[in-house]
Amino acid sequence: MATSKTDKVKTDHWIKIMEFEFEKRWHDLHEIKVKFKIKDKTMLNWLYDKKTGKKKKLSNMGIYKLPDTNYYVVNPVEFQEWFNKRIGVHQ
Repeated sequence: MATSKTDKVKTDHWIKIMEFEFEKRWHDLHEIKVKFKIKDKTMLNWLYDKKTGKKKKLSNMGIYKLPDTNYYVVNPVEFQEWFNKRIGVHQ
């Protein structure tokens, strides 16, 4: 799990910056959802295209599928960068 050294949420009006330090390993999608407090429905909306129902390019989010499995792992640093851009922190 992520360490609490820099677990902080900075607020500037409505913007929250999620800055975490993670162990140097791949993380499970569930761990990331819990850490960033992302609900299941929100995550599904991010993962799938609403028009076609197909999965989006998950590597943009730092999510990678393990070959020959239905298991996904997350690079937490890449996901954190994508997340902060998504919520409008780095515009």
